[in-house]
This record gives sequence, structure tokens and C-alpha cells, in this order.
Amino acid sequence: MTSHEMLTTYESLSELTGSMVNAASEGEWDHLAALEQRCRGYVGSLMQAAPLSLSENEQRTKVAIIRAILQNDAKIRALTEPRLHELQQRLHMTRSGQRGVDAYGAQRA
Repeated sequence: MTSHEMLTTYESLSELTGSMVNAASEGEWDHLAALEQRCRGYVGSLMQAAPLSLSENEQRTKVAIIRAILQNDAKIRALTEPRLHELQQRLHMTRSGQRGVDAYGAQRA
């Protein structure tokens, strides 16, 4: 991977995380999950790439893009954590209800 390809990949990742923010803010959870899968592909490519020496300008550009990605990630987390908490509560209530059904069924047997 060249430095240009690397920076282009980071830029694509930044744009993708921006789309993820939009999907999360609209409650489009399936679309968000699909975007997350695409995001993993970019991250995998970057992780497999050999380390590169970057010019000072390229390094500044990379840092700015990574900061934008991290800001998007924080926004995504802020939007998704309440939904995850809600789903955890529902799952807990379902499990509690199932335990009651299991216990009641065992008493009747």
C-alpha cells in the first residue's frame, strides 16, 4: 500500500463513519450494521498494510483524518448506547419471564 492509498483508505473510513453517524441518528440499525461490516474491511486493510514512512504533511493529514474518525465514533456510541441499554433491559425481562414460566411449569409437573 502506498502512502496515497493509505490516506485514501483513511478518508474512505472517515466518510463511512460519517454515514454511520447518520444511520444511528435515524435509527437505521440494519443499515448501521451493514456499514460497520464495511468499516471492518477498511480497518483490516490498514492493519495488514506494511508500515510506511510518511512526509510531515501526510502525517498531519493522517492525524486529522483519524481525529475525525474518532469524533464520529464517539457520536455513534452516544447514539447507540441508549438503544443497547434498552435491548439489554428487554432481554433481561424476557429471561426473567422465561424463568418464571420454567419454574411454574416445574411446579405443575
